Amino acid sequence: MEKVRRISFRARATLKLSKPLEEEKRNELSNWIKLRAGELLSKGTRIKEEAAKVENFEVFDNKIILEISSGRSVRPHDALARLRKAIGEELGKKLGVGVREIQIEDYEIIFEGSNFRKINLPFTKEITSNENEVRVKLNLTEKEIYSQVPDRIVKLFLEKQQEVPTGKEIHEVRWSSQQKPHKYNVDPSLELVKRGWVKRFDQGIWYYMPPFAALMRTMEKIIVEEIAVPNGFVEAYFPKLITLEVMRKKGQLYGIPNEMFYVCEPISRDASYFEDYMDKVKVTNETLPTELLGKLKPPTYALPYAQCEPFYEIFSGEIVDVDQGPIKLFDRSGFSFRYESGGLTGLERLNAFNRIEITYLGTPEQVVEIRDKLVDSYQRVLDKTLDLEVRTVEVTPVWMAHAGVTSDVQRSVPATLDFEVYLPYRGERETSEWLEVGNASVHFDKYMQWYNVKEKKEREVWTGCSGNGLERWVVSLLANHGFNPEDWPKEFRKYLEKLPENIKLVTWP
Repeated sequence: MEKVRRISFRARATLKLSKPLEEEKRNELSNWIKLRAGELLSKGTRIKEEAAKVENFEVFDNKIILEISSGRSVRPHDALARLRKAIGEELGKKLGVGVREIQIEDYEIIFEGSNFRKINLPFTKEITSNENEVRVKLNLTEKEIYSQVPDRIVKLFLEKQQEVPTGKEIHEVRWSSQQKPHKYNVDPSLELVKRGWVKRFDQGIWYYMPPFAALMRTMEKIIVEEIAVPNGFVEAYFPKLITLEVMRKKGQLYGIPNEMFYVCEPISRDASYFEDYMDKVKVTNETLPTELLGKLKPPTYALPYAQCEPFYEIFSGEIVDVDQGPIKLFDRSGFSFRYESGGLTGLERLNAFNRIEITYLGTPEQVVEIRDKLVDSYQRVLDKTLDLEVRTVEVTPVWMAHAGVTSDVQRSVPATLDFEVYLPYRGERETSEWLEVGNASVHFDKYMQWYNVKEKKEREVWTGCSGNGLERWVVSLLANHGFNPEDWPKEFRKYLEKLPENIKLVTWP
Protein backbone atom coordinates (compact mmCIF):
# COMPACT_ATOMS: atom_id res chain seq x y z
CA MET A 1 0.00 0.00 0.00
CA GLU A 2 1.21 3.46 -0.80
CA LYS A 3 1.60 5.64 2.24
CA VAL A 4 -1.40 7.91 2.84
CA ARG A 5 -0.48 11.28 1.40
CA ARG A 6 -3.00 13.38 3.28
CA ILE A 7 -5.94 13.12 5.64
CA SER A 8 -8.55 15.87 5.80
CA PHE A 9 -11.92 16.38 7.46
CA ARG A 10 -15.19 18.09 6.71
CA ALA A 11 -18.17 18.45 9.04
CA ARG A 12 -21.55 20.15 9.20
CA ALA A 13 -23.03 20.55 12.66
CA THR A 14 -25.72 22.39 14.59
CA LEU A 15 -25.01 24.00 17.96
CA LYS A 16 -28.35 24.26 19.76
CA LEU A 17 -28.44 27.30 22.02
CA SER A 18 -29.71 27.29 25.57
CA LYS A 19 -32.32 29.95 24.73
CA PRO A 20 -33.53 31.97 21.71
CA LEU A 21 -31.64 35.19 20.89
CA GLU A 22 -33.01 38.48 19.70
CA GLU A 23 -31.63 39.93 16.47
CA GLU A 24 -29.14 42.24 18.19
CA LYS A 25 -27.61 39.41 20.17
CA ARG A 26 -27.57 37.16 17.09
CA ASN A 27 -25.57 39.80 15.25
CA GLU A 28 -23.16 40.10 18.16
CA LEU A 29 -22.68 36.30 18.24
CA SER A 30 -22.16 36.27 14.48
CA ASN A 31 -19.47 38.96 14.73
CA TRP A 32 -17.75 37.05 17.53
CA ILE A 33 -17.53 33.92 15.36
CA LYS A 34 -16.09 35.95 12.45
CA LEU A 35 -13.45 37.60 14.64
CA ARG A 36 -12.55 34.89 17.15
CA ALA A 37 -13.17 31.48 15.57
CA GLY A 38 -10.07 31.50 13.37
CA GLU A 39 -7.74 32.37 16.26
CA LEU A 40 -9.46 29.89 18.57
CA LEU A 41 -9.24 26.96 16.15
CA SER A 42 -5.65 27.59 15.08
CA LYS A 43 -4.35 27.81 18.65
CA GLY A 44 -1.55 25.28 19.24
CA THR A 45 -1.27 24.43 15.52
CA ARG A 46 2.20 24.59 13.95
CA ILE A 47 1.07 24.19 10.33
CA LYS A 48 -1.52 26.83 9.46
CA GLU A 49 -2.97 24.81 6.58
CA GLU A 50 -3.73 21.91 8.95
CA ALA A 51 -5.84 24.00 11.33
CA ALA A 52 -9.62 23.80 11.46
CA LYS A 53 -11.53 26.52 9.61
CA VAL A 54 -15.14 27.66 9.78
CA GLU A 55 -15.98 27.66 6.09
CA ASN A 56 -19.57 28.85 6.51
CA PHE A 57 -21.96 29.53 9.36
CA GLU A 58 -25.43 30.88 10.08
CA VAL A 59 -26.80 32.12 13.38
CA PHE A 60 -30.52 31.65 14.00
CA ASP A 61 -32.54 32.55 17.04
CA ASN A 62 -31.91 29.23 18.80
CA LYS A 63 -29.06 27.56 16.92
CA ILE A 64 -25.82 27.98 14.97
CA ILE A 65 -25.16 25.93 11.83
CA LEU A 66 -21.46 25.49 11.04
CA GLU A 67 -19.44 23.97 8.22
CA ILE A 68 -15.90 23.14 9.34
CA SER A 69 -12.91 21.76 7.45
CA SER A 70 -9.45 20.81 8.70
CA GLY A 71 -6.31 18.84 8.10
CA ARG A 72 -4.86 16.62 10.82
CA SER A 73 -4.64 19.37 13.46
CA VAL A 74 -7.67 20.51 15.49
CA ARG A 75 -10.12 18.24 13.76
CA PRO A 76 -13.79 19.24 13.42
CA HIS A 77 -14.91 17.42 16.56
CA ASP A 78 -12.23 19.22 18.58
CA ALA A 79 -13.19 22.50 16.90
CA LEU A 80 -16.83 22.06 17.90
CA ALA A 81 -15.87 21.33 21.49
CA ARG A 82 -13.65 24.44 21.58
CA LEU A 83 -16.38 26.64 20.14
CA ARG A 84 -18.97 25.33 22.55
CA LYS A 85 -16.73 26.00 25.54
CA ALA A 86 -15.69 29.46 24.35
CA ILE A 87 -19.27 30.54 23.66
CA GLY A 88 -20.25 29.53 27.16
CA GLU A 89 -17.23 31.17 28.84
CA GLU A 90 -16.87 34.36 26.76
CA LEU A 91 -20.46 35.08 25.80
CA GLY A 92 -22.41 33.34 28.53
CA LYS A 93 -22.68 36.33 30.83
CA LYS A 94 -22.74 38.94 28.08
CA LEU A 95 -25.43 37.35 25.96
CA GLY A 96 -26.91 35.04 28.54
CA VAL A 97 -26.48 32.06 26.21
CA GLY A 98 -24.65 28.77 26.06
CA VAL A 99 -24.67 25.70 23.82
CA ARG A 100 -27.13 23.08 25.04
CA GLU A 101 -26.38 20.36 22.49
CA ILE A 102 -24.23 19.53 19.47
CA GLN A 103 -25.85 17.70 16.57
CA ILE A 104 -23.64 16.30 13.80
CA GLU A 105 -25.38 16.50 10.44
CA ASP A 106 -22.41 15.30 8.35
CA TYR A 107 -18.88 14.22 9.22
CA GLU A 108 -16.52 13.12 6.48
CA ILE A 109 -12.90 11.92 6.60
CA ILE A 110 -10.96 11.99 3.31
CA PHE A 111 -7.92 9.73 2.92
CA GLU A 112 -5.83 10.73 -0.10
CA GLY A 113 -3.52 8.09 -1.57
CA SER A 114 -3.83 4.97 -3.69
CA ASN A 115 -4.06 1.17 -3.55
CA PHE A 116 -6.42 1.24 -0.58
CA ARG A 117 -8.00 -2.06 0.43
CA LYS A 118 -11.76 -2.29 0.84
CA ILE A 119 -12.57 -2.45 4.57
CA ASN A 120 -15.42 -2.07 7.04
CA LEU A 121 -15.47 0.58 9.76
CA PRO A 122 -17.89 1.28 12.65
CA PHE A 123 -20.07 4.42 12.83
CA THR A 124 -20.12 4.74 9.05
CA LYS A 125 -23.00 5.96 6.89
CA GLU A 126 -21.10 5.40 3.67
CA ILE A 127 -17.61 4.62 2.34
CA THR A 128 -16.83 5.66 -1.22
CA SER A 129 -13.54 5.48 -3.09
CA ASN A 130 -11.74 6.07 -6.37
CA GLU A 131 -8.15 5.56 -7.45
CA ASN A 132 -6.97 8.64 -5.54
CA GLU A 133 -8.94 8.71 -2.30
CA VAL A 134 -11.35 7.10 0.15
CA ARG A 135 -14.17 9.13 1.70
CA VAL A 136 -15.66 7.90 4.97
CA LYS A 137 -18.94 9.49 6.10
CA LEU A 138 -19.61 8.93 9.80
CA ASN A 139 -22.81 8.73 11.80
CA LEU A 140 -21.91 10.49 15.05
CA THR A 141 -23.61 11.88 18.12
CA GLU A 142 -22.28 14.32 20.69
CA LYS A 143 -21.10 11.36 22.79
CA GLU A 144 -18.80 10.12 20.01
CA ILE A 145 -17.48 13.65 19.46
CA TYR A 146 -16.30 13.99 23.05
CA SER A 147 -14.95 10.43 23.26
CA GLN A 148 -12.69 11.04 20.23
CA VAL A 149 -14.28 8.37 18.03
CA PRO A 150 -13.18 10.09 14.76
CA ASP A 151 -9.54 9.91 15.87
CA ARG A 152 -9.90 6.20 16.56
CA ILE A 153 -11.61 5.70 13.20
CA VAL A 154 -8.54 7.21 11.52
CA LYS A 155 -6.24 4.93 13.51
CA LEU A 156 -8.36 1.87 12.72
CA PHE A 157 -8.45 2.75 9.00
CA LEU A 158 -4.66 2.98 8.89
CA GLU A 159 -4.27 -0.28 10.84
CA LYS A 160 -6.59 -2.11 8.46
CA GLN A 161 -4.70 -0.78 5.47
CA GLN A 162 -1.42 -2.28 6.68
CA GLU A 163 -0.14 -5.18 4.66
CA VAL A 164 -1.01 -8.53 6.21
CA PRO A 165 2.27 -10.32 7.07
CA THR A 166 2.88 -13.18 4.67
CA GLY A 167 5.85 -14.73 6.43
CA LYS A 168 5.65 -17.53 8.98
CA GLU A 169 5.02 -16.77 12.63
CA ILE A 170 7.99 -16.74 14.98
CA HIS A 171 8.82 -20.29 16.10
CA GLU A 172 12.48 -20.54 17.04
CA VAL A 173 13.77 -23.37 19.25
CA ARG A 174 16.04 -21.91 21.94
CA TRP A 175 16.65 -25.00 24.10
CA SER A 176 15.98 -28.74 23.88
CA SER A 177 16.32 -31.63 26.27
CA GLN A 178 17.95 -34.84 25.14
CA GLN A 179 15.95 -37.26 23.02
CA LYS A 180 14.42 -39.95 25.22
CA PRO A 181 13.04 -43.47 24.75
CA HIS A 182 9.27 -43.82 25.04
CA LYS A 183 7.28 -46.62 26.62
CA TYR A 184 3.92 -45.61 25.16
CA ASN A 185 2.64 -44.59 21.72
CA VAL A 186 -1.15 -44.18 21.98
CA ASP A 187 -3.37 -41.12 22.32
CA PRO A 188 -4.00 -41.06 26.09
CA SER A 189 -7.35 -39.26 25.70
CA LEU A 190 -8.86 -42.40 24.18
CA GLU A 191 -7.55 -44.59 26.99
CA LEU A 192 -8.72 -42.10 29.64
CA VAL A 193 -12.30 -42.36 28.35
CA LYS A 194 -12.07 -46.13 28.06
CA ARG A 195 -10.89 -46.48 31.67
CA GLY A 196 -13.55 -44.07 32.95
CA TRP A 197 -10.96 -41.67 34.36
CA VAL A 198 -12.69 -38.86 32.45
CA LYS A 199 -16.23 -38.49 31.14
CA ARG A 200 -17.52 -35.93 28.69
CA PHE A 201 -19.96 -33.46 30.26
CA ASP A 202 -20.47 -31.26 27.19
CA GLN A 203 -18.48 -30.04 24.22
CA GLY A 204 -14.98 -29.28 25.50
CA ILE A 205 -16.05 -29.78 29.15
CA TRP A 206 -15.22 -32.94 31.12
CA TYR A 207 -15.67 -34.69 34.42
CA TYR A 208 -12.34 -35.64 35.98
CA MET A 209 -12.84 -38.76 38.07
CA PRO A 210 -10.66 -39.65 41.10
CA PRO A 211 -7.60 -41.10 39.29
CA PHE A 212 -7.34 -38.23 36.83
CA ALA A 213 -8.15 -35.68 39.54
CA ALA A 214 -5.26 -37.08 41.61
CA LEU A 215 -2.90 -36.65 38.66
CA MET A 216 -4.11 -33.07 38.19
CA ARG A 217 -3.53 -32.23 41.85
CA THR A 218 -0.10 -33.79 41.67
CA MET A 219 0.88 -31.64 38.69
CA GLU A 220 -0.47 -28.60 40.52
CA LYS A 221 1.63 -29.44 43.57
CA ILE A 222 4.77 -29.86 41.47
CA ILE A 223 4.27 -26.53 39.69
CA VAL A 224 3.60 -24.71 42.96
CA GLU A 225 6.38 -26.34 44.99
CA GLU A 226 9.09 -26.54 42.32
CA ILE A 227 8.36 -23.47 40.17
CA ALA A 228 6.13 -20.83 41.79
CA VAL A 229 7.18 -20.84 45.46
CA PRO A 230 10.97 -21.26 44.94
CA ASN A 231 10.85 -18.21 42.64
CA GLY A 232 9.21 -16.09 45.33
CA PHE A 233 5.57 -16.17 44.20
CA VAL A 234 2.75 -16.14 46.75
CA GLU A 235 -0.79 -17.35 46.22
CA ALA A 236 -3.72 -15.04 45.56
CA TYR A 237 -7.28 -15.62 44.36
CA PHE A 238 -8.22 -13.73 41.19
CA PRO A 239 -11.87 -13.06 40.23
CA LYS A 240 -13.43 -15.39 37.69
CA LEU A 241 -16.16 -13.01 36.52
CA ILE A 242 -14.23 -10.40 34.55
CA THR A 243 -15.92 -7.11 33.68
CA LEU A 244 -15.94 -6.25 29.99
CA GLU A 245 -14.10 -3.03 30.84
CA VAL A 246 -11.13 -5.05 32.13
CA MET A 247 -11.25 -7.17 28.98
CA ARG A 248 -11.26 -3.98 26.91
CA LYS A 249 -8.19 -2.63 28.67
CA LYS A 250 -6.34 -5.90 28.02
CA GLY A 251 -7.29 -5.66 24.37
CA GLN A 252 -9.29 -8.88 24.25
CA LEU A 253 -12.59 -7.23 23.33
CA TYR A 254 -11.10 -6.10 20.02
CA GLY A 255 -8.50 -8.86 19.74
CA ILE A 256 -10.38 -12.11 20.44
CA PRO A 257 -14.07 -11.37 21.13
CA ASN A 258 -14.88 -14.46 19.04
CA GLU A 259 -13.00 -16.73 21.47
CA MET A 260 -14.54 -15.69 24.80
CA PHE A 261 -17.55 -16.80 26.83
CA TYR A 262 -19.86 -14.01 28.03
CA VAL A 263 -22.04 -13.76 31.14
CA CYS A 264 -25.43 -12.01 31.32
CA GLU A 265 -27.25 -10.83 34.43
CA PRO A 266 -31.03 -11.33 34.83
CA ILE A 267 -33.03 -8.18 34.23
CA SER A 268 -34.67 -8.72 37.62
CA ARG A 269 -34.20 -11.00 40.63
CA ASP A 270 -37.97 -10.99 41.15
CA ALA A 271 -39.09 -14.54 40.41
CA SER A 272 -42.44 -13.32 39.10
CA TYR A 273 -40.63 -11.70 36.17
CA PHE A 274 -39.62 -15.22 35.07
CA GLU A 275 -42.98 -16.86 35.78
CA ASP A 276 -44.04 -17.25 32.15
CA TYR A 277 -40.65 -18.69 31.23
CA MET A 278 -40.67 -21.13 34.16
CA ASP A 279 -44.21 -22.25 33.34
CA LYS A 280 -43.28 -22.98 29.71
CA VAL A 281 -40.24 -24.98 30.78
CA LYS A 282 -42.47 -27.07 33.03
CA VAL A 283 -45.11 -27.79 30.41
CA THR A 284 -42.78 -28.25 27.41
CA ASN A 285 -39.91 -29.93 29.29
CA GLU A 286 -37.53 -27.82 27.17
CA THR A 287 -35.06 -25.10 28.06
CA LEU A 288 -36.48 -22.48 25.62
CA PRO A 289 -33.19 -20.53 25.45
CA THR A 290 -34.54 -17.98 22.93
CA GLU A 291 -37.30 -16.91 25.30
CA LEU A 292 -34.82 -16.76 28.17
CA LEU A 293 -32.73 -14.19 26.31
CA GLY A 294 -35.51 -11.66 26.70
CA LYS A 295 -35.14 -11.97 30.46
CA LEU A 296 -31.43 -11.13 30.46
CA LYS A 297 -29.41 -7.95 30.28
CA PRO A 298 -26.71 -7.62 27.62
CA PRO A 299 -23.42 -9.26 28.72
CA THR A 300 -21.67 -7.42 31.52
CA TYR A 301 -18.93 -9.96 32.23
CA ALA A 302 -16.75 -12.49 30.48
CA LEU A 303 -15.27 -15.67 31.90
CA PRO A 304 -11.47 -15.52 32.25
CA TYR A 305 -9.69 -16.33 29.02
CA ALA A 306 -6.13 -16.25 30.34
CA GLN A 307 -6.80 -15.93 34.11
CA CYS A 308 -4.31 -13.05 34.43
CA GLU A 309 -6.76 -10.33 33.34
CA PRO A 310 -7.66 -9.22 36.91
CA PHE A 311 -3.98 -9.00 37.93
CA TYR A 312 -3.38 -5.82 35.92
CA GLU A 313 -6.64 -4.29 37.13
CA ILE A 314 -5.30 -4.41 40.70
CA PHE A 315 -2.96 -1.57 39.75
CA SER A 316 -5.27 0.37 37.43
CA GLY A 317 -5.19 4.04 38.40
CA GLU A 318 -2.79 3.25 41.25
CA ILE A 319 0.80 4.28 41.93
CA VAL A 320 3.40 1.54 42.45
CA ASP A 321 6.86 1.85 44.00
CA VAL A 322 9.50 -0.37 42.39
CA ASP A 323 11.82 0.31 45.35
CA GLN A 324 9.56 -2.05 47.31
CA GLY A 325 10.66 -4.89 45.04
CA PRO A 326 8.78 -6.81 42.35
CA ILE A 327 5.22 -8.03 42.89
CA LYS A 328 4.86 -11.78 42.31
CA LEU A 329 1.51 -13.57 42.64
CA PHE A 330 0.05 -16.85 41.39
CA ASP A 331 -3.57 -17.99 41.09
CA ARG A 332 -4.85 -21.59 40.96
CA SER A 333 -8.41 -20.95 42.10
CA GLY A 334 -10.39 -22.04 39.07
CA PHE A 335 -10.91 -22.66 35.39
CA SER A 336 -10.03 -20.64 32.33
CA PHE A 337 -12.53 -20.62 29.47
CA ARG A 338 -12.01 -20.45 25.71
CA TYR A 339 -14.53 -20.94 22.95
CA GLU A 340 -12.65 -23.43 20.79
CA SER A 341 -15.60 -24.48 18.59
CA GLY A 342 -14.28 -26.92 15.96
CA GLY A 343 -10.75 -26.83 17.40
CA LEU A 344 -11.55 -29.14 20.32
CA THR A 345 -9.31 -32.21 20.58
CA GLY A 346 -9.44 -34.69 23.47
CA LEU A 347 -8.03 -33.30 26.71
CA GLU A 348 -5.53 -31.08 24.90
CA ARG A 349 -7.83 -28.30 23.68
CA LEU A 350 -10.85 -27.52 25.83
CA ASN A 351 -13.56 -24.95 26.44
CA ALA A 352 -12.91 -25.13 30.19
CA PHE A 353 -9.55 -26.11 31.62
CA ASN A 354 -7.59 -25.91 34.87
CA ARG A 355 -4.78 -23.43 34.93
CA ILE A 356 -2.12 -22.01 37.23
CA GLU A 357 -1.39 -18.40 36.33
CA ILE A 358 1.87 -16.84 37.51
CA THR A 359 2.00 -13.02 37.31
CA TYR A 360 4.71 -10.46 38.02
CA LEU A 361 5.38 -6.71 37.96
CA GLY A 362 8.61 -4.76 38.42
CA THR A 363 11.39 -2.86 36.71
CA PRO A 364 12.38 -4.06 33.22
CA GLU A 365 15.46 -5.75 34.68
CA GLN A 366 13.45 -7.46 37.41
CA VAL A 367 10.77 -8.74 35.03
CA VAL A 368 13.33 -10.17 32.60
CA GLU A 369 15.22 -11.84 35.47
CA ILE A 370 11.98 -13.31 36.89
CA ARG A 371 10.99 -14.70 33.52
CA ASP A 372 14.45 -16.19 32.90
CA LYS A 373 14.41 -17.94 36.29
CA LEU A 374 10.93 -19.29 35.58
CA VAL A 375 12.19 -20.66 32.27
CA ASP A 376 15.03 -22.46 34.04
CA SER A 377 12.58 -23.95 36.53
CA TYR A 378 10.16 -25.14 33.84
CA GLN A 379 12.93 -26.75 31.85
CA ARG A 380 14.25 -28.60 34.91
CA VAL A 381 10.81 -29.83 36.05
CA LEU A 382 9.66 -30.99 32.62
CA ASP A 383 13.01 -32.58 31.77
CA LYS A 384 14.05 -34.08 35.12
CA THR A 385 11.02 -34.39 37.41
CA LEU A 386 8.65 -35.58 34.67
CA ASP A 387 11.33 -37.05 32.38
CA LEU A 388 9.72 -35.58 29.25
CA GLU A 389 11.32 -34.66 25.96
CA VAL A 390 10.83 -30.90 25.98
CA ARG A 391 11.96 -27.79 24.16
CA THR A 392 11.72 -24.04 24.79
CA VAL A 393 10.54 -22.06 21.78
CA GLU A 394 10.34 -18.35 21.11
CA VAL A 395 6.95 -17.69 19.51
CA THR A 396 4.89 -14.80 18.21
CA PRO A 397 3.80 -13.01 21.39
CA VAL A 398 0.49 -14.61 22.25
CA TRP A 399 -0.52 -11.77 24.58
CA MET A 400 -0.12 -9.30 21.69
CA ALA A 401 -2.15 -11.51 19.38
CA HIS A 402 -4.90 -11.64 22.02
CA ALA A 403 -4.99 -7.84 21.99
CA GLY A 404 -5.13 -7.64 18.21
CA VAL A 405 -1.65 -6.11 18.05
CA THR A 406 0.19 -7.24 14.93
CA SER A 407 3.20 -4.93 14.98
CA ASP A 408 5.83 -3.69 17.42
CA VAL A 409 6.83 -7.19 18.54
CA GLN A 410 10.57 -6.81 17.98
CA ARG A 411 12.00 -6.01 21.39
CA SER A 412 15.31 -6.44 23.21
CA VAL A 413 14.20 -9.73 24.81
CA PRO A 414 11.83 -12.48 23.62
CA ALA A 415 8.24 -11.53 24.38
CA THR A 416 6.90 -15.09 24.76
CA LEU A 417 8.64 -18.42 25.33
CA ASP A 418 6.59 -21.62 25.06
CA PHE A 419 7.41 -24.99 26.62
CA GLU A 420 6.57 -27.80 24.19
CA VAL A 421 6.50 -31.52 24.89
CA TYR A 422 6.96 -34.25 22.29
CA LEU A 423 4.01 -36.68 22.08
CA PRO A 424 5.11 -39.98 20.45
CA TYR A 425 1.63 -40.90 19.18
CA ARG A 426 1.61 -37.82 16.92
CA GLY A 427 4.47 -39.08 14.76
CA GLU A 428 8.15 -38.36 14.27
CA ARG A 429 9.60 -35.66 16.51
CA GLU A 430 11.05 -33.78 13.54
CA THR A 431 7.72 -33.38 11.72
CA SER A 432 4.92 -33.77 14.28
CA GLU A 433 3.27 -31.01 16.28
CA TRP A 434 4.57 -30.79 19.83
CA LEU A 435 2.18 -29.90 22.66
CA GLU A 436 2.54 -26.51 24.34
CA VAL A 437 2.07 -27.04 28.09
CA GLY A 438 3.01 -23.59 29.36
CA ASN A 439 4.62 -20.29 28.57
CA ALA A 440 6.41 -17.35 30.14
CA SER A 441 5.98 -13.84 28.76
CA VAL A 442 7.33 -10.34 29.13
CA HIS A 443 4.75 -7.67 28.28
CA PHE A 444 7.16 -4.73 28.41
CA ASP A 445 5.18 -1.59 29.40
CA LYS A 446 2.08 -2.37 27.30
CA TYR A 447 -0.30 -3.25 30.12
CA MET A 448 0.99 -0.44 32.29
CA GLN A 449 -0.10 1.96 29.56
CA TRP A 450 -3.41 0.24 28.83
CA TYR A 451 -4.35 0.01 32.53
CA ASN A 452 -3.06 3.51 33.39
CA VAL A 453 -0.57 2.42 36.06
CA LYS A 454 1.90 4.98 37.37
CA GLU A 455 5.21 4.60 39.20
CA LYS A 456 6.11 6.74 42.23
CA LYS A 457 9.10 8.39 40.52
CA GLU A 458 7.84 7.91 36.94
CA ARG A 459 10.24 5.02 36.35
CA GLU A 460 9.47 2.39 33.73
CA VAL A 461 7.45 -0.60 34.93
CA TRP A 462 6.96 -3.89 33.08
CA THR A 463 4.74 -6.90 33.67
CA GLY A 464 4.85 -10.57 32.77
CA CYS A 465 2.85 -13.74 33.17
CA SER A 466 3.21 -17.49 32.87
CA GLY A 467 0.30 -19.88 32.32
CA ASN A 468 0.04 -23.65 32.62
CA GLY A 469 -2.73 -25.95 31.45
CA LEU A 470 -2.84 -28.79 33.99
CA GLU A 471 -4.73 -31.14 31.66
CA ARG A 472 -1.90 -30.83 29.14
CA TRP A 473 0.70 -31.65 31.79
CA VAL A 474 -1.18 -34.86 32.65
CA VAL A 475 -1.67 -35.76 28.97
CA SER A 476 2.06 -35.25 28.38
CA LEU A 477 2.96 -37.60 31.24
CA LEU A 478 0.57 -40.33 30.08
CA ALA A 479 1.43 -39.95 26.40
CA ASN A 480 5.10 -40.62 27.18
CA HIS A 481 5.03 -42.97 30.18
CA GLY A 482 1.67 -44.76 29.86
CA PHE A 483 -0.88 -45.70 32.53
CA ASN A 484 1.17 -48.05 34.70
CA PRO A 485 2.31 -46.08 37.77
CA GLU A 486 5.42 -48.28 37.97
CA ASP A 487 6.56 -46.74 34.67
CA TRP A 488 6.17 -43.16 35.87
CA PRO A 489 9.34 -41.19 36.77
CA LYS A 490 10.59 -41.70 40.33
CA GLU A 491 10.68 -37.95 40.99
CA PHE A 492 7.04 -37.70 39.99
CA ARG A 493 6.00 -40.68 42.16
CA LYS A 494 7.42 -38.91 45.21
CA TYR A 495 4.43 -36.60 44.95
CA LEU A 496 1.85 -39.37 44.33
CA GLU A 497 2.21 -42.57 46.28
CA LYS A 498 -0.95 -44.25 45.05
CA LEU A 499 -3.84 -43.53 42.69
CA PRO A 500 -7.30 -43.57 44.28
CA GLU A 501 -9.84 -46.14 43.15
CA ASN A 502 -12.37 -44.95 40.60
CA ILE A 503 -16.12 -45.15 41.18
CA LYS A 504 -17.83 -48.32 39.94
CA LEU A 505 -20.85 -48.39 37.61
CA VAL A 506 -22.49 -51.33 35.89
CA THR A 507 -21.93 -49.73 32.49
CA TRP A 508 -18.30 -48.76 33.15
CA PRO A 509 -15.25 -51.04 32.84
